[in-house]
Amino acid sequence: MKGSQFLTSLFLKYQSDLKRFVANKFGDVHDAEDIVQDTFHNFLRVESPEAIENPRAYLYQSAQNLALNRIRTRNRHDAYISASDETDVSVPLEREIDAQKDLESISDAMHLLPDVSRRIFLMNRVSGKTYGEISQETNLSVSSVEKHMSKALRFLREHLDE
Repeated sequence: MKGSQFLTSLFLKYQSDLKRFVANKFGDVHDAEDIVQDTFHNFLRVESPEAIENPRAYLYQSAQNLALNRIRTRNRHDAYISASDETDVSVPLEREIDAQKDLESISDAMHLLPDVSRRIFLMNRVSGKTYGEISQETNLSVSSVEKHMSKALRFLREHLDE
C-alpha cells in the first residue's frame, strides 16, 4: 500500500477513536482534535510508515505524548503567568515561546529517529538508565548503545540547528 493510501486508511480507521482517547484520558475535549491532527501530521514525516510494526500503538503513543506536552506547556505557562508581574512578562515569555518551539522541534525529530536509537535515547534520558542497563535490556553491546546515543544526540542537535 502506498504511503498516502496507508495514511488515509489509518486516519479513517483510528481518527475518531484517537480523539475520544485524548479527550477521555486528558479531559481535553477542545484540544483533542488538534492533537490528533498533529499526530497524523507527525506520522506523515515518518520515512517508511508501512515498516512500523504496530501503527495503532505508534499513533496512540504519539497522541499521548503530544497531549502530555501540551498539558506540561500549559501548566508551565499558567504557573509563570500567575507568578509574574504583567509588565515583566514580555521578554521571558518570548524565551518561553522559543523554548516551546525547541521542545516541539525535538518532539518532531524524535519521531524521525530510527526506533532503536529513539528507544535507547528515551531509556537513558527519560528513564535515567545507564548504558549498561540499556545494554542488558536491549541485548546490544555497551558500545552499540553508545553509538545509538551519539547518533540520536547528533541528529537532535542538527534538527534543532535547522
